[in-house]
Amino acid sequence: MGSQSALNPSMNSGQAVELSLIAPTYNEKENIVPLVERVHKALSQYNYELIIVDDNSPDGTAQLANSLSSKYPLKVIVRTTERGLASAVVAGFSQAGGQVLGVIDADLQHPPEAIPALLDAIRGGADVAIGSRYVEGGGIEGWSTKREIISIGAKTIARLLLSSVKGIKDPLAGFFLFRREVIEGAVLAPTGYKILLEVLVKGNASQVVEVPYIFKERERGKSNLTFNEQLNFLKHLSHLAWFEGKIKRFIKFCIVGASGFCVNLGLLAIFVEVVGMHKVWAQIPSYQISILTNFMFNEFWTFSDRRTPGLKSFLIRAVKFNLVSQVGWGINISVYYVALNAAGIYYIVSQIIAIAVATMWNFFSNLIWTWRQKQGEALAEGG
Repeated sequence: MGSQSALNPSMNSGQAVELSLIAPTYNEKENIVPLVERVHKALSQYNYELIIVDDNSPDGTAQLANSLSSKYPLKVIVRTTERGLASAVVAGFSQAGGQVLGVIDADLQHPPEAIPALLDAIRGGADVAIGSRYVEGGGIEGWSTKREIISIGAKTIARLLLSSVKGIKDPLAGFFLFRREVIEGAVLAPTGYKILLEVLVKGNASQVVEVPYIFKERERGKSNLTFNEQLNFLKHLSHLAWFEGKIKRFIKFCIVGASGFCVNLGLLAIFVEVVGMHKVWAQIPSYQISILTNFMFNEFWTFSDRRTPGLKSFLIRAVKFNLVSQVGWGINISVYYVALNAAGIYYIVSQIIAIAVATMWNFFSNLIWTWRQKQGEALAEGG
């Protein structure tokens, strides 16, 4: 994987390392010295190690870091065949000796001075301590409105897709600590740069604490956040959603929806051609019966792991599902009308868009309301 410098033994005095802090780097030569100095100043009273994982930077980042290893508790790992921030962090975890593992960006957007507060949270019983921009006392300096919107959108998508980050205000943070046992037995395979999501979804943390800090724009060097990294983020989310079972659940939900569509059409034909009902009025019983069959399939298949016993709770879920379906029908009509008349989109395409929007509404509304996740339910929604 590369070369690794020796850790200065005088810095640890033969004691076990409490904290291993991982900093992935690529062309961060301008930030290495202030990073190492500020981390050491913040953690001089703790037994720690800083692990620099460098993706063979052409600007000499690794060489400069190695030159500091005789003075500071510093390891340097150089990867010559792999690339990527998150995978670099995982590589650092594999070389870490601390009972607590942590991640910090090398560009000093995460203030090293906030590390002791995170470590105190771990010492206080937290399994994961997140440096949070979105809790009281936290914040962001220097961001444009566009970047704030992108951040909020990404955070919202992550919360919708991943049950493990529910309730966490800053699930996309890149500044955090956690107990080593949180990832014991977990196979971490991140894509992109949001390693915290991987830890929260695949790890076994039961107590997560968010500690406020002020995120600042980098002062030196160039950002490594590219469009490809944003695509990798979406790919990573889809992998984690599949791991948790939400994508599999969504596929089941769509299959049930397709069966309901067939039930609706079949009953409509029966009520019109056999029973002799008016073509308009026949839609009412056919639609309601299809909602009922959809509910039963979802109750005993799609969301079977979230069912609670008792006739009362069963009826409550049935009513909720019906209400969600009625609103979804209204959304379908509204989106179709806007797409067709306001946007001038071809009617077939307009209907496809309307069905997609209504389906997403129906799925997530039922997920978080009709079959709400039981309190304390952990990963692997499955089903």
